Amino acid sequence: MEIGLFKNRIAFYSYSKSADGYGGYTNPTPTLITTIWGYKKELGGDYSSEDGKRRKNNDVEVVVRKKDFALVNVTEFSFNIDGVGKYRVNDVYESEIDKYITIRGLFVS
Repeated sequence: MEIGLFKNRIAFYSYSKSADGYGGYTNPTPTLITTIWGYKKELGGDYSSEDGKRRKNNDVEVVVRKKDFALVNVTEFSFNIDGVGKYRVNDVYESEIDKYITIRGLFVS
């Protein structure tokens, strides 16, 4: 993997619930965990209609260095790419042993 490909800023967010005082929870608010350099690769996408609204579904794959990804240190998170959108994580795995982590995500908003 060429280091020059790592030109996208990937921001990772965790979501924390807080009690609303009435036995329920408020909407989770995103908390920035860290921002690291990564490589974005578009896998595909389509448009779907849901409740009369058109929705864009975009699958991406992001490759980051394993030692940088260790800063994330949570199991449930979302991310955005270059400050745009919100991606839900579908899969995280090692792409090359001891060097890189690949994260597959789906565009949510």
